[in-house]
Amino acid sequence: MNAVAEKQPVRRIVAYDALRVFAIVAVVGIHTLMPYRHLASATSPVRLFDELLHFAVPLFVFISGLFIWSRPMRAGEFGSFLFRRASVIAVPFVAWSAIYMAVLYGRGTPPDSLGRAFGLLLTGHTWYHLYFIPMLLTFYLLTPVASRIALFSPELLVVACYALRIAAGPAIMSAARALGGDLSWAFAAHVIGHLPHMALGAWFALRRPRIASWWIALLLLAFGTAGVLAASYGLTAQLPELLRRLVEPAYMAATVLGLVAAALCIEPTLERFEPVILRGAGLSFGVYFVHPLFLTAVKQALKANAAESLWLQTWFPLAVFVGATVGSFAVSALLAKWPVSCRLVGLAKPLPPAPVTEATYASAARESESGAQ
Repeated sequence: MNAVAEKQPVRRIVAYDALRVFAIVAVVGIHTLMPYRHLASATSPVRLFDELLHFAVPLFVFISGLFIWSRPMRAGEFGSFLFRRASVIAVPFVAWSAIYMAVLYGRGTPPDSLGRAFGLLLTGHTWYHLYFIPMLLTFYLLTPVASRIALFSPELLVVACYALRIAAGPAIMSAARALGGDLSWAFAAHVIGHLPHMALGAWFALRRPRIASWWIALLLLAFGTAGVLAASYGLTAQLPELLRRLVEPAYMAATVLGLVAAALCIEPTLERFEPVILRGAGLSFGVYFVHPLFLTAVKQALKANAAESLWLQTWFPLAVFVGATVGSFAVSALLAKWPVSCRLVGLAKPLPPAPVTEATYASAARESESGAQ
């Protein structure tokens, strides 16, 4: 246990910050392409590209596990840890939930009861992306147990989390639906689905596997891509149920590890852009909260003008994606400038003007979701 615990990061690895930026840009891409789930067939190129982008949330969770579940939790430390973490994600979560609830009322589709509204808030389903925060808080609550298991044996933690997802996942989700309906089922599905990615991140931090080579990265990404294509073309549907439940976690784990391997391979190049990458990573939480406002405005404008067919023009979704990404980073940067608003983008302190150095970024983001390494 002590030998594993000593293997803690000793310097900031800019590749991890670059992965956070890459992941949040992929999230914007996923949500930009959402209309195609109704407009295009499951095997169309745009739908396949959408599926390939779904590494984003697993990658975010992996990075959280890498920083959080891999560290020893001393007696009496959990309360302050939970307060610090919750204070910088619960505040913006409640604020943005209220904003998106107001959007629902403005569209004339409010929840049909106060109980339903509370359920939406509690499970993070006020809007389609906010589930991430209650899920992350759940992982924080599991930290004392998970980190203790990880420090004893990271492999045991990984196997336990994957076994829970594969063997017990359907039963847990069914029980959640029986207790609390569809919202509880969806929340349980998110937690069970991403629990192994937290464990995988902790394992990676503690074991530090030597995967920073291009041939390993390409093999892992090829396997992950093949899994996505097989699922999209319905090939995995022919497998026995238990085997099918094994395949999806396997190809997603390969994809995440392949992206990490690739980022570590190019880290010497990334270090030259460290100030820009650190700033982008510091603003990624804000982009996560903000970007659906841009996408909703576009969709409402198209609907009002009966112009939904623009989605079928190749240039249009690309323009929406670029506009939503740039606009969200700009709004997040604006909110990150002042103490009164920086917590709305998940920062404990205002982010200094560019360029951001490691020292200033760590000071601003120490209490944020990602934490300093």
